[in-house]
Amino acid sequence: MEWNWPTVIVLAVIVLVVAAIVTGWVINKKKGKSSCSCGGSCGACGMNCSGKKK
Repeated sequence: MEWNWPTVIVLAVIVLVVAAIVTGWVINKKKGKSSCSCGGSCGACGMNCSGKKK
């Protein structure tokens, strides 16, 4: 099998970007930050911040 190096490089970059995004989500989750876009004011949020702290 012959490697198509440009495709391998693009795939590696995509994998690294996805890994960075997932790592960021995990770190934020461990810090107690929610992915809600209400700015932390869950009472005023229309979505009621499904990820709010208990």
